[in-house]
Amino acid sequence: MNDLDSEKLEKDHLLSGKGYLFQIDFLKAAMIFLVIFDHFVAWSIKSEIAASLWERISIPIFLVIIGFNMGLSFQREGASTLKELYSWKYFKKKFFRYLVPFLILYAASNFIGLFMYGFDPEVMYYGQFYPEHGPINYFIGYLPFWGPGNWFLPVIFGSILLLPLLYWVFTKSKVLALVSCFVIEFIMQVITFFLIGDITSWEELHIYNIIVTSVVFNLSGIGLGMWFSFGYKLTSKRNAFMWILFPISLIYIIFYQFFDLRIEIDGTRFLMGDYHFLFIPYSAFLVLLALQFIPNKSNLRISKGIKSISRATYHILLTQILGFGMITAWWGTHYGMDLPFNPFDIIDLIVLWILFIGFGTLWYKIDLLKNLPRRILYYINFFVVFPCLLFLSFWMQGLWIPLPLIVIILYALAALVIRYVIKEPLPTKVLSVWTVLIFISFILMVLQIELLSASLHWILNVPIGIYIVFAALYTGYYYK
Repeated sequence: MNDLDSEKLEKDHLLSGKGYLFQIDFLKAAMIFLVIFDHFVAWSIKSEIAASLWERISIPIFLVIIGFNMGLSFQREGASTLKELYSWKYFKKKFFRYLVPFLILYAASNFIGLFMYGFDPEVMYYGQFYPEHGPINYFIGYLPFWGPGNWFLPVIFGSILLLPLLYWVFTKSKVLALVSCFVIEFIMQVITFFLIGDITSWEELHIYNIIVTSVVFNLSGIGLGMWFSFGYKLTSKRNAFMWILFPISLIYIIFYQFFDLRIEIDGTRFLMGDYHFLFIPYSAFLVLLALQFIPNKSNLRISKGIKSISRATYHILLTQILGFGMITAWWGTHYGMDLPFNPFDIIDLIVLWILFIGFGTLWYKIDLLKNLPRRILYYINFFVVFPCLLFLSFWMQGLWIPLPLIVIILYALAALVIRYVIKEPLPTKVLSVWTVLIFISFILMVLQIELLSASLHWILNVPIGIYIVFAALYTGYYYK
């Protein structure tokens, strides 16, 4: 079979059905683990373990996948004009997929953040956000209760606006479109160099954050992903240039990692960050390898879990932003693993993987519910139970545990039994009654910690006991 025949078969496969590709699911699932790892492990350790070669590939690979998935999506829909690409259906889908979860996180994280900072917005701002990010950065998608990974949200939002136009250019000339992606990103680096140069003030850093979180500053990875969506065969002539870019990128990363290579002009760094066009081809080549050698479909039992994590990577990103934001408020940093190395920190990392990925996947499934009242109830459950489990895992180590928190944890354990043992969800009315219980418990826990002395805590425990009796009686009456 010649190259043209194999490319045609590949194209037919890509555009058939719903486009399920296990390779992409595997990559997304693996990379979200690395994102959490990156935000927990300090650079003092990452510098010693050659992180640039295997761990810092997560965001570049996500950029490639964004372009790849959107290219396939537009091809399946058969849209060709800008009017068809920038359709109401397109924006409606992106609004509910990305902006609604972000707005929910915005509201929930602000409340949790204010609680952790004594309900003083100014203290929260200076303790969590400033000076690395200033007020101007709010307008691009930064959260007041900041957490690591927040910078990638403006990139995602910008891609929603840009990708239809980029795809339209690809339909006119794929080569011109791909070259333009690299040229535009290079121009953005030049603009950054001459506009800011050495960052000597916090104001300059705030402006720099606006530039580097724009989608055009990260265009080479998205462009390569969209190029691959038209054919990802590793040995095809159209992808031969990757065999040139890959070794160049690999050599640069090796010198960057092991010999502290930094491209400078008159002592000022010319290329900012490590997600630029000299890093991206290395990760893009790894995507091609995965597409080539990992099967399109998998019947392994673990593949179902991989697919679930893959579908939920955006919600997992949001969840870990909130979680690491809470850890930052406790410790003053989100880096829980630093030198001198403590082997027990690995346990904390595993706990975070379980909490962030588990709850992020749950959040994604909640967003799939069609029943709006039930979805709202699940949101309340989510944003009460998740932070409380994190409280229990980190903040409360060796300290007094308030009764309302114990009630919430017991509620979470009961929910696990119902979900995985009984396997019959609670009716909406019953769920609403018990949701009120954990909401009341959370509010009373806040009051106990923030306002009342220890000798008066029992006063706030009485309403919980009364409500538990009411909820139990109502549940029994409902089922009877």
